[in-house]
Amino acid sequence: MLPTDVLVLDRMRLVVWGVCWLVAAVGWVATSLWVVQDARRVFGQAMPWKLLVTLAGTALFLGTLGVGLAALPILLIVLPLSLAVSYFLARERSTPQVQRLLPDWFLDRLPTFHHVPGIAAWWAARKRASTAASSALNPADVVKLLKKDGKPYDERDRSTLDHETSIAVKSLEGILWQAIDRRATDVHLEPRAEDEMQLRYRVDGVMQAIAVLKGGMGRSVVSAIKVLSDMDIAERRRPQDGSFAVLSGGKKIDVRSASAPSNFGEKVVLRLLDTAGFKSLDELGMRPSMVSAIRAIIQQANGTLIVCGPTGSGKTTTAYAALKEIDALTRNIVTIEDPIEYRLENATQMAVNNAAGLTFAKHLRSVLRQDPDVILVGEIRDQETAEIAMQSALTGHFVFTTLHANDTATTITRLMDIGIDATLIQSAVTAVLAQRLVRRLCERCKQPYVPDPTLLKQLGIPGDRVDSFYREVGCEHCSGGYRGRTGVYELMILDKKLLELLVGRPSVEAIRTAAAANGTRTLWQAALQKVVKGETSLTEARRVTA
Repeated sequence: MLPTDVLVLDRMRLVVWGVCWLVAAVGWVATSLWVVQDARRVFGQAMPWKLLVTLAGTALFLGTLGVGLAALPILLIVLPLSLAVSYFLARERSTPQVQRLLPDWFLDRLPTFHHVPGIAAWWAARKRASTAASSALNPADVVKLLKKDGKPYDERDRSTLDHETSIAVKSLEGILWQAIDRRATDVHLEPRAEDEMQLRYRVDGVMQAIAVLKGGMGRSVVSAIKVLSDMDIAERRRPQDGSFAVLSGGKKIDVRSASAPSNFGEKVVLRLLDTAGFKSLDELGMRPSMVSAIRAIIQQANGTLIVCGPTGSGKTTTAYAALKEIDALTRNIVTIEDPIEYRLENATQMAVNNAAGLTFAKHLRSVLRQDPDVILVGEIRDQETAEIAMQSALTGHFVFTTLHANDTATTITRLMDIGIDATLIQSAVTAVLAQRLVRRLCERCKQPYVPDPTLLKQLGIPGDRVDSFYREVGCEHCSGGYRGRTGVYELMILDKKLLELLVGRPSVEAIRTAAAANGTRTLWQAALQKVVKGETSLTEARRVTA
């Protein structure tokens, strides 16, 4: 072969090699970018994928320069395939079913990876918890389960467990870590088939599907929760309650657990309670004028403040914030709760125990013989408790309590419906505070828009007072365009006109009309004010106050 032919052949090989490498490089970069974007969307951060794929791609390029075309199969097949498999296995077990790329029948054939959801969640949450300013996580940030004696569940305890239970405990730690990292208040483990357990979190009051635990891992995690909560692990036919605690970020978080039988097995719900402290009245989202009014009310020597709203609307948090305003050193504060959710310094706190016959009413009777100044009754559930609480307010005590009702007006009619005489309500009730929690718009991604003038007119807002509303968008720093919650409140102080109205057993609308006349703002008006300020969206305000 002539030298010119050899030169031409070498050039052709070089062109072929260059084209093949260019195609492989484009595919590699495209795959890498997709992995980075998908990881950011699924896990909340790109994690180390960007660095890993860049280093791997550089190493492959240098390797192919030295080896030549023989290295192309590695570049084209082996490494991209290993990247895809490793990422997909972590991804598919940490995302809701609707976001998965691999079919369920494929995942069902990977029994040895049933523990991936919790571990992947734990690992992903650790990565999200780190910031650009810190190169490594503080060791104290690792989630640690606590035993009944308050000591951490360490490696010595783990060594006594079998392999399946050890994996279940590790998965539970991952589930709790991710829940804490996402600011979840509740964790739901819901059996939806014989071999499937749906994992969901309640974040900012909204349920989010997280993952599906396959095979027996869901049942193993439930068993681990029951052991930690001191429940009967063999009892699956009746509801059970329990509690345990975890350490996260150097602070203790109490976990209340509740199990209940269902058609496919036991469902378990975990309520996460941060015991580090609770908010003050100024931090709840009330108007300054309302904060001043409540402070004046709770400093009275006697009376009753009723906080109402549906489950999960923050009633207990508000009641504790009000109690925090009272000097516990100069006044005797006693609380009766089911269960005790926060620790209040210099106060006597009692827990209801229905199994032992210690109901709200029985506790309240005994408390009245202990010289209290301020009494918190966790919840009014029946006529007996309501009557004793209000009679306490007539004998020189100030009473805080909560009630399930939609607004302030329905609270009054609800008390009448359970058998409380109107004259007792007139004499004992000082004020009623209704509340809801609305999600805050994410400050990083909320989008302004000019509202339609017709809409403003329907809402009763002058067009010259509002330049723009804001809508939710969604980014890696929030959950669907929202991050955190704030309260909207309706405070009704029972003045002379309202008290006179109660004599004739008025309707809800009559009470609302009288309350509006004395300056009471409704929940909808309070929520709309936060929309105008850009704190929440009109959609969220309607959802919560509808």
